[in-house]
Amino acid sequence: MPPDRVLPGFLSQAARELLDVTQSWLREHAQVSKKTINDFENGYAAPKTALTLRIRRALEQAGAQFVHGEDIVGVVVYTTRSDERR
Repeated sequence: MPPDRVLPGFLSQAARELLDVTQSWLREHAQVSKKTINDFENGYAAPKTALTLRIRRALEQAGAQFVHGEDIVGVVVYTTRSDERR
């Protein structure tokens, strides 16, 4: 996914699930409020681009790789549960 592409909320949630991290973990690592993450992931609000990029960076640093193409969007994680992410 291009670095300037805005991350959809559902991909943030999918990445968290695959990484086995909580919203609290993401809040700490992205330095955004838990409400921002919850609203973003559930489609209730679209945070400012700067906040979305912080969320994306935190997930990528934990091992998520976001995929984007003409007919595809998704997330891939090349880590195991035993990897230290927290």
